[in-house]
Amino acid sequence: MKFLVVLLPLIVIALIYMIFRRDGDIKKLLVSLALLLGVVSLSIMGNIMRSIIPMFLTHIVAVAIAYLATIYYVLRGKFIWLALVAPLATMLFYLFLVWIGNEHLPSF
Repeated sequence: MKFLVVLLPLIVIALIYMIFRRDGDIKKLLVSLALLLGVVSLSIMGNIMRSIIPMFLTHIVAVAIAYLATIYYVLRGKFIWLALVAPLATMLFYLFLVWIGNEHLPSF
């Protein structure tokens, strides 16, 4: 399973490179690499959610869907915004819950 974490981004990087060699579109290359970097970063940061297992599993599914949306953008050139924003939304919701659950906040 751990080899997939390394292998899948490398496959997408190779796919991005092949599409760039065919089309020569530097803008699509940079956007594709930024999307891939964002998805990989959110998947790494998602490990802080392990304390809430259902939210962690939701985040992992959202990351997988965002990864597929990145591949779709590389191949078709169309964004699927909801799929790309879903991991960020789960991360922000977790951080909101942690902030609310903090004991050092003043009570009202």
